[in-house]
Amino acid sequence: MLLRVENLRKSFGGIKAVDGVTFEIEEGEAIGIVGPNGSGKTTLYNLISGIYLPDEGKVIFEGRDITNLPPYERAKLGIARTFQIPRPFGNATVLENVAIGAMFGREKLSVEEAFERAEEYLKLVGIEKLKHKEAKLLTPLEKRLMELARALAMKPKLLLLDEVMAGMNPVDVDRIIELLKKIHREEDIAIVSMVEHLMQAIVKFAERVIVMHQGKILVEGEPEKVLNHPKVIEVYLGKKVI
Repeated sequence: MLLRVENLRKSFGGIKAVDGVTFEIEEGEAIGIVGPNGSGKTTLYNLISGIYLPDEGKVIFEGRDITNLPPYERAKLGIARTFQIPRPFGNATVLENVAIGAMFGREKLSVEEAFERAEEYLKLVGIEKLKHKEAKLLTPLEKRLMELARALAMKPKLLLLDEVMAGMNPVDVDRIIELLKKIHREEDIAIVSMVEHLMQAIVKFAERVIVMHQGKILVEGEPEKVLNHPKVIEVYLGKKVI
């Protein structure tokens, strides 16, 4: 078992953003987390990555209780994430942004080694030609790809993707899915991809899907079965996916 979250709870005022969530992730697993806006997905990501501390519950990573560790310590252990709204160092180049991720990831690298790794992952995600461009000048899609490269350069064991395909056209979505499959296959990283609307993308990528609703896990299981489950259709989709 790579990750286990046990009875996680997080409230903001009277709103229960995450309400008693428990699940496990195995090494190298591909998982989709879906649910409407406000279902608790981002709060759950923030609890796993250390941005928030839970009101109750535990986060266990490779058998170690990391519930109270800060994000940078979790990064060193092998947890990386992207954000729905990319957060680059705007005045730094694309290459420098990705190299920073490499230097603060799971392995101790020299500056030279970090830049070499950054080059590798920029090429992998297909934006190596932009490496000397300032990050603030990138398009939204380019920023997402840069952030994906930065997270991968950290050499994570668990990669949390927050709406990485949001706003993309179908061609770009298919390209990202194939890229994630390649990464998942070749680097044996457990990848958790969160989406709100791109159900077909999750069906193509994930081995298991977790559907959240009002801070709880509504249904969990194989993508086709889960997304056509009566409860999921009733509270979320409104129609069958397949």
